[in-house]
Amino acid sequence: MAHVSFEYFPGRSDKAKNQLEETVSILAEYQPKFQSVTYGAGGSDKQGSFDAAVAMQNSSGIPTASHLTYTGASKEEVQEFADKLWQAEITRIVALRGDPREGLDVHTFSDTPEFVAALKDCHPFEIAVACYPEIHPKVGSLKEDLAVLKAKQDAGASIAITQFFFDNSKFYEFVSHAREAGITIPIVPGVLPIYNFVRVCEMAEACGTHIPDYIYEAFSSGAVCGSTELEIASELLKSQVYDLAYAGYESVHIYTLNRVPLAKIASEAFLKAHDDLSEKRKVA
Repeated sequence: MAHVSFEYFPGRSDKAKNQLEETVSILAEYQPKFQSVTYGAGGSDKQGSFDAAVAMQNSSGIPTASHLTYTGASKEEVQEFADKLWQAEITRIVALRGDPREGLDVHTFSDTPEFVAALKDCHPFEIAVACYPEIHPKVGSLKEDLAVLKAKQDAGASIAITQFFFDNSKFYEFVSHAREAGITIPIVPGVLPIYNFVRVCEMAEACGTHIPDYIYEAFSSGAVCGSTELEIASELLKSQVYDLAYAGYESVHIYTLNRVPLAKIASEAFLKAHDDLSEKRKVA
């Protein structure tokens, strides 16, 4: 059965917290399989992440995962936070290496697979990990990247969520190579709505994500024709999730940026595509 999932980040001001609460409430209409809350660099906002995850799960009834990173934190801090999550009935974790805070680059685990194994030893969490269709910027080759993902799986990860991408062909190729490498856990495509194209270009460059020429052309020609960025982004996003649905993928993870409009459009388009496919199979 087709489903969506959403990523949010904790609000810091009262206004941002209210916006997050409203966004979660509206998007709950799409019955996401789960929702996740990010965790600040070096655990800089771990209390905010915890509070947001608990509040979201309690208010929406939707299984909620907390991101958890190990860079910049001691093993005792990781254990304490994991225990706290479990006691609050947050039984899902997105386990990540994480980015260090300035002046704090402590690695308490040798790598993410060791981190995943430690979390599984703490409690029987359902653990999601990250994967990179276009290779992690700090890894030298696809083979090495896949070896890391395989190790995460073997350590206890039950699902992998991709870094955002715009070229679906790169995602399909990555999944094919992953299966050949013995990776059997679900690989969920992560999609990023474009609210600010300039900012997204900066993000893509930083993480090695390719932006196809047709996307540049769409925003360039749209400006000439009078289309808004939101209208252009909407059409591009619908096209991407339609393609994923017709390629047989039954789930998609949407990086909401705590905003409703494009997450709503992506959810509706993806689920409708699957409904259409289901009807076609009945007719056939």
